Amino acid sequence: MTPTAIPTAPGENLLGHAHHFQSDRLPFFRRVADTGDVVSARMLHRTFYFVNGPQTAHEMLVEKARSFEKSPGIRILLHDLAGQGLFTSEGDLWRRQRRLLSPLFHPTQLQTYVSAMNGEALRARERLREGERTDLAAEMTRIAMSVVGRTLFDARTFDEADELGEALTVALGWVNDHMGTPYMVLQVSALEMTEVLDGKLPPWLEDVRARARAALDAPIFMPGRSEPKIVRALEVLDKRIQAMIDDRRASHVARNDLLTRLLHARDADLGGEGMSDKQVRDEANTLFIAGHETTATALAWSFYLLSRDPAARAKVQAEADAFGPEGPTSYDPEKLAYTTRVFKEALRLYPPVIVLPRRSLEQVELGGHSFPERTIFFVNVYGMHHRNDCFADPERFDPDRFTPENEAKRPKSAWIPFGVGPRVCIGNHFALMEGPVVLATLMRGLSFEVEPQDIEPETFATLRPKGGVWARVRRRSA
Repeated sequence: MTPTAIPTAPGENLLGHAHHFQSDRLPFFRRVADTGDVVSARMLHRTFYFVNGPQTAHEMLVEKARSFEKSPGIRILLHDLAGQGLFTSEGDLWRRQRRLLSPLFHPTQLQTYVSAMNGEALRARERLREGERTDLAAEMTRIAMSVVGRTLFDARTFDEADELGEALTVALGWVNDHMGTPYMVLQVSALEMTEVLDGKLPPWLEDVRARARAALDAPIFMPGRSEPKIVRALEVLDKRIQAMIDDRRASHVARNDLLTRLLHARDADLGGEGMSDKQVRDEANTLFIAGHETTATALAWSFYLLSRDPAARAKVQAEADAFGPEGPTSYDPEKLAYTTRVFKEALRLYPPVIVLPRRSLEQVELGGHSFPERTIFFVNVYGMHHRNDCFADPERFDPDRFTPENEAKRPKSAWIPFGVGPRVCIGNHFALMEGPVVLATLMRGLSFEVEPQDIEPETFATLRPKGGVWARVRRRSA
């Protein structure tokens, strides 16, 4: 079979499929997933491919992971935010950073973060008043941001109103606006021209090529990058995190936060070398972004889904009530089994990251097709999570899809909200611990009367509930 036999995504016009990335992204991804396991699409002059089947996704992300890298479009868009952090780096740098960071997310280490997860949920319980109308999406963002603030920066008063959080929201909004646009396609193509010329130019032109490539790693073609609000947001992020790094460098007070551990991490393979301040800042930004967005949106969707299923809500409430008045102060997977299944089902229906962009590093066979070097792919996480042959009756909320028995029956890589393989999100276990702990802690002392409404998802940095999840707060007796 050759790429000519691959079906084409529906809805093509003169510009290809670019308009779908701006106007109807989610319905388009579902239609593409129903078209085939591998589907071609076009944006301007560029053909790319959607990977929609779990077997093909597993082949790409696990079995042939070394033949692919993250799409340069992601590196370009996140250049100012995440730099060369773990999410965007490649090759030897990525392997080194993964080695250095992995011990920080070991299961035994994760247990030490539960007190922050439980503590910030308790703070929210105390803050919310009986009868108050509140947006649970905003509340979950406050909690998740406070958790990451405590675990990453040891910041005790850290919420959505914090300047750092506001700056991140502005910067991520800009990234979202430019994802999948013709501007990004043009810049990726220009960057690839410099790659093709690598080693083929006379020495006196090689420096020009190298400088051109370095410039194209930044989003120079993206409109709005120089707007004052974007410039200020990036300055706030850079200066605030650098100030925290300077404080840790100068202080002799022992701290147990992730930032301190990043500064003290050493690579045995490089003679005990640590990270530069720039690399620490890139990693801190990466962990800050990933550490709250994913969990916050999944928690908001969990409350929305539970509001529409009283039986499931009662089961979560029963698990929460089995704890003491403060809720779970440690993570016990058996005591939080059903709550964890609810959280996982929310991640299936509304995966925070809806596609995983990849680019082939060499000619590669995938799904029975042959693709040349530098082919762009999108692993269609959202579409795959909504396929009938992956999940029966996929639009139905059913936490029992995630019982151990049902998980064992599911095709490999059919559920990948955190990716899979060597580049699986390093914080996936952190999120899968935090979500159930926060849910149970809140529901131990509160109940929420979510307003009856059909909430549509909207794509931001993550898949957020459009307009929020509005609810009336009710306090429960001890």
